[in-house]
Amino acid sequence: MSTEEDVNVSYIVYGPDGRIRQSGDCARSLLPIYASIFGEEFQAMEVPSDRYHRDIDMRCYVLNGNITDKSDVLTTTDFTIAANGIEEVSFSVPTGTQTIHMGQLVAIDDDLFSFASDIPGEFKFPFFPPASHKDFEVTIHAI
Repeated sequence: MSTEEDVNVSYIVYGPDGRIRQSGDCARSLLPIYASIFGEEFQAMEVPSDRYHRDIDMRCYVLNGNITDKSDVLTTTDFTIAANGIEEVSFSVPTGTQTIHMGQLVAIDDDLFSFASDIPGEFKFPFFPPASHKDFEVTIHAI
């Protein structure tokens, strides 16, 4: 191996959906090995130092071989509704978004999240959209 191959580089491993699965620093010669740990469909990429940060997986994804910033889904993540079982919070989410409800991972099939409650309290929902969007959490206060 040449000295250039053994230089330590920052890297990411990403899947076919563009989601970054792993990041860190390693010898350049190890990049193909790191990608193969995840499976045939995964690729490793060297990341320029000006683009690399510890939470790159939360802020970026890979689109057409380029590191791309993720988008926010919502600008407001805190809602208040009447705890009357009628008033609801409703908003659009990207196709493929999932959330956790009653301890279960649930796919949002119609790209629309809606929630109403007749029980007062604070309800938190973590959301996991496709790779192109940032994960987020919504808090709903039912009063």
